[in-house]
Amino acid sequence: MLKQPQGFIVGAYPSAPSFHQREQSLEVEFWQRLAEIPGIGGIEQPCLADLHPYGDDFLFNHIPDSWQIVVTGVMETMRRRGANGGFGLASTDEAQRQACVELYRHILDKINQANDHFGCKKVLALELQSAPLAGCKDSHSAAACFQTSLHQMLEWDWPCELVVEHCDAMSGVSPRKGFLPLKDEIEVLTAVNKQHNTGISLCINWARSALEAQNITLPVEHIKQCQQAGLLRSVMFSGTTQSGPYGDWQDLHSPFAPFDGAKAGCEESLMTLDIAREIYQLAPANSLSFSGIKLLEIDPQASVEHRVAIIEDGIKALISASQ
Repeated sequence: MLKQPQGFIVGAYPSAPSFHQREQSLEVEFWQRLAEIPGIGGIEQPCLADLHPYGDDFLFNHIPDSWQIVVTGVMETMRRRGANGGFGLASTDEAQRQACVELYRHILDKINQANDHFGCKKVLALELQSAPLAGCKDSHSAAACFQTSLHQMLEWDWPCELVVEHCDAMSGVSPRKGFLPLKDEIEVLTAVNKQHNTGISLCINWARSALEAQNITLPVEHIKQCQQAGLLRSVMFSGTTQSGPYGDWQDLHSPFAPFDGAKAGCEESLMTLDIAREIYQLAPANSLSFSGIKLLEIDPQASVEHRVAIIEDGIKALISASQ
């Protein structure tokens, strides 16, 4: 088990200027400001062709030596599903399932390159997702495909933790991603871990569980279910809303609702400081491999100052909630 980061993991990329294809000078300023925020122990970063839109070296040159990296496959998975809804680790489309397995071989190469660059195990974990064939209603078949994919991937030598990030399920109220139900993910991981003597774990993302049932109580239930199965290792805080610029129960990573001292709170956000406190009482930060935030700047023209303020607020919220 790798050492827990000294601070929170920040999925900052949806708040970065590059997310909105803004000029590179703003991206440089954003990362410089990000590095000055106390309480950050690392970043969650998607892997597409590279680990950053401006290339791996840009990322490596702009993160402090003390930070770790959590790599996620979700952005590239969703990008490819936009062209072919069969793409995914849990897909019953065999060619597209194998294509997704190959994506993770590419990600493994990128993880090894990052570790080689820094001369240490810079990458703490990889978040992967149980993407079935789009529109699939047969969770049993999808779960079997997911298990097959994990068997293949576990033949490789992983230098980091593997974490399945639960996304809203195909059985949800109005599926946004429509991935595997949590009970199926738990069953698959329990079987795979036993067979391979490994420790693939689960991550609960607050918004992705909340929007699954369109209520704010399901995330707590999901955390309890993961804990009962001995699989909870990480919690990420993204918000969701019922109105306003972040939409109606959308997976758009809204910031925290306003709290004392917040600079850029989202008035419509259902994710509050009290909710974060409840989560950390149930799953203390020091009991997890990592926890953190993934927050989106919804305004493409937003200033770097506002983008950074969203992240600052999120870290302040987690520091307060976890004490």
